[in-house]
Amino acid sequence: MSSQLEEILEKKKEQLDKESRDWKARRDEWLRQITVLLETIRGWIKPLEDKQYLSVETTEITITEELLGTYQAPSMVITFFTGEEVKLIPKGLHIIAGKGRVDLKLGQREIMIVGQDEEPGWFFAEREGRGKPRYFEFCKDNFEQLLQEYLESV
Repeated sequence: MSSQLEEILEKKKEQLDKESRDWKARRDEWLRQITVLLETIRGWIKPLEDKQYLSVETTEITITEELLGTYQAPSMVITFFTGEEVKLIPKGLHIIAGKGRVDLKLGQREIMIVGQDEEPGWFFAEREGRGKPRYFEFCKDNFEQLLQEYLESV
């Protein structure tokens, strides 16, 4: 074999290995962000869980993304004592106009929780018809309002 061919292959292998490490680091950071998000929400509803108005279960789901490959991510199901469920399901890191997305499913209603670089790190977005999504602050009060609207509608 020619040493030039070997050099080309070695450089390509090094580049591929470096890109693989970079994507793994991005995936690991994305999984950390999901975990922090779910822990934040769990903290918000802990008093209701303590009073047994609801229970919280975290599970793993499988996500496949072109650049990150297939990986396991945490998700959450909130079940109220009346049987209604609210689900938080990560969709992926690579989305348009954001840095990751977790869907909040309240029955038929679906609210996106979209990652951003600025604090608090997330915002709510709800698509209403074919128009632009309605954006609103990711905070405890808005989360509780969404839960309240859901429970009043069922």
